[in-house]
Amino acid sequence: MISAHVHDLDQRSTRGMFMFVLRRPRLFIMECIPRSDEYAEGDVLYKFLKMTDPKDIAVKEFTTKTKFLAHLRRKRSLERFNFIHLSGHGDPKHCAFELPFGWVGPEEFPDSCFEGKRVAFSACGLSRRDFIEPFIDATGAKAVIAPRKEVRYDDATIWYLTYYYLMLHHRFTSVGAFDRVNDTLCYGPRRGRVKGGFEHWS
Repeated sequence: MISAHVHDLDQRSTRGMFMFVLRRPRLFIMECIPRSDEYAEGDVLYKFLKMTDPKDIAVKEFTTKTKFLAHLRRKRSLERFNFIHLSGHGDPKHCAFELPFGWVGPEEFPDSCFEGKRVAFSACGLSRRDFIEPFIDATGAKAVIAPRKEVRYDDATIWYLTYYYLMLHHRFTSVGAFDRVNDTLCYGPRRGRVKGGFEHWS
């Protein structure tokens, strides 16, 4: 059964918080933000994170649905990565991930394209059962992180930057990093400073 893990202030999850991953984490960022937007989140993440782990992170820009799906169908394109970051826009009304030219519904992702991988969506409003459950069923993703609400560019960037820094540089597990970031940026002394309602599905 797929469920969302949400940080609980009274019962803080410590699953994996102080446990380190055995396999070296490698991140692939799929930048799908329109060039007309003021900022490109994926590019910002890449430029910062490569300073600490240049061999473990890569980025590629996608503008069309056709090329995006074609890349996912090529197994060799993703085989060396165990973390995938999809930076784009969410379209909750269509229950889809939005690229500059085209939408991708959860069932349209190629079969098993993310088998055993952890996937993060930086796209507003996609942490919803009617998107996440069919997405995991179709792609075989091991876990998914996505914001439940609308999220600002700067909030999404600092949230994921901190998450991946803990993952890549300090070898936190996915859930451990997720809990630490929410505790620091969303539920700490300045609770609510970073908004978006990020959730961890597995």
